[in-house]
Amino acid sequence: MNPRKFFAELKRRNVYKVAVAYGIVAWLLIQVATQVFPFFEVPAWGVRLVILAIVFGFPFALIFAWAFEITPEGLMRTEEVESDKSIRRSTGRKLDFLIIAVLLVVIGMLVFQRSRSVKQTPPSSIPEKSIAVLPFENLSEEKANAYFADAMQDEILSRLGKIGDLRVISRTSTQRYRGSPANVLEIAKQLGVSHLLEGSVQRAADQVRIHVQLIDARTEASMWGESYNRKFGDILNLESEVAQNVAETLNARLTGTEKERLTAKLTVSEAAYDAYLRGRYLLNKRTIESIQEARTLFEQAVAQDNRFAVGHAAIADSYILLAEYGAISSQEASALAWPEVTAALACNDGFAAPYISRAMLLTDFEWNWPVAEPDFKKALELNPNSALAHHWYAFHLAETGRVDEALREIDAARQLDPFSAIVRAAKAKILYMARRYDEAIALAREAIELEANSAPAFSVLARAYAAHQQYPQAMEAAKKYIELEPGEWGKLELAYVAAAAGNRAEAERVAGEVSPETTRSSPYDNAAVCAALHDKAGALRWLGSAIRQHAMEAVWMRVDPRFSDLRDEPGFRELLTRLGPKREL
Repeated sequence: MNPRKFFAELKRRNVYKVAVAYGIVAWLLIQVATQVFPFFEVPAWGVRLVILAIVFGFPFALIFAWAFEITPEGLMRTEEVESDKSIRRSTGRKLDFLIIAVLLVVIGMLVFQRSRSVKQTPPSSIPEKSIAVLPFENLSEEKANAYFADAMQDEILSRLGKIGDLRVISRTSTQRYRGSPANVLEIAKQLGVSHLLEGSVQRAADQVRIHVQLIDARTEASMWGESYNRKFGDILNLESEVAQNVAETLNARLTGTEKERLTAKLTVSEAAYDAYLRGRYLLNKRTIESIQEARTLFEQAVAQDNRFAVGHAAIADSYILLAEYGAISSQEASALAWPEVTAALACNDGFAAPYISRAMLLTDFEWNWPVAEPDFKKALELNPNSALAHHWYAFHLAETGRVDEALREIDAARQLDPFSAIVRAAKAKILYMARRYDEAIALAREAIELEANSAPAFSVLARAYAAHQQYPQAMEAAKKYIELEPGEWGKLELAYVAAAAGNRAEAERVAGEVSPETTRSSPYDNAAVCAALHDKAGALRWLGSAIRQHAMEAVWMRVDPRFSDLRDEPGFRELLTRLGPKREL
């Protein structure tokens, strides 16, 4: 066939228009799949399957457009359609309208996505001296060395965090970009930073190769980059060197003390440091099993080098987390964590971690708020970019009724960790305690958008809806919470909502399933169920038990809306006087 006639025939049979329409609709379907599938927990291969189906379907669509024609009588082979009965022109116009309509939808989506990302962090509000350290790529042949790539990101981020003149985004919020195509401008906008540090790590036995690059996200230009070939024993010096080069490139102002801390040589044995890095990798997984494995590695680290301060602090953090997850009692966690915190501070008081650990012990385990506050402030002085320190200090302030200060601290944590569902759920909890229920519901829903299985967010949502007397929504949230926390905590949450809704029989049935002998039982939450059932005597009895057991949740007793009806009871006021330190420090 003559090429000119062939292309004319392609046009006559609307093959070009079908190709354009197919491409636009395909792009739209891929966008919908990538945005919607995660909310229904469809695995990543589901998106890949959609893309493959679209790619393989393209040639079939073109062949179909060439070989067949739509007629008033139905679908017919093109050769069988008489010219006077052909409606190709009409079909072509319909395809034109389809292309225009879908293009309008695509343009609308692009405008919406752009306005949404810009709204999230207005460019004018992004500080010049701000940076996010993206997950380092593991190029090692042994995939077991993934922990080492994560460790390099963590340790460099930790050193940069000590510089008050920089805003450094928390590790939690950068993990979403692991392995994703590098769209530097979009990542920086979403995180609210002007600069990105990316890198790769390759380890073979004792040899380590690290490449790092600092990028100006506004221009996508490389500002500084370096490749290092070192022995594992020199890694600590390398981390410090990278942090110093980044700080100098960004013209960060360092105080004399900050410069001293940044350049300080941490002396620790190779075996101890390697065990510590493996432990941090497991601790970040945040399951009871991984925390217990991490603690074992931290114990190995300090056994190798008993002067390893951050190793001791990490052991203390493990015990604190195990208590928060209900694996051990608060009394056991406190008894085991205190010697480690003391040892960490005796080894080196230049790290924020031991001060955060001690402040958390003093607040949630010892109920000694006045002594804890200087430790929070010291931790933030040593690492002003610690989202964790801001988060726990916010809880410390909220527990004592200092809501405005608490909200400032939790907002600081959100700036440093913008995609953390935990931090958003924490702010929702503070707002709930402040009786700002609408705002609490909105923040809890934001947390759930970030992490569909955020148990703390569903807990706050259930309580806030119950406070609003929106009981169907409260029950729905409580049932989701019990799916995520199927033990005693989940049951007592459901029992509380049932009691608040006036369903005494259901509340008593669910609460009756809770064994008082387990570490995950909560006399405090039992008290909330009794209070919702207007059983003041029962509520006071359970609160007394919570104080005797030093239950962690009891720190909220002063401000918890669930006990509003008990505020004027002499027994409740007497219990508040017992809500204080159990030891003098």
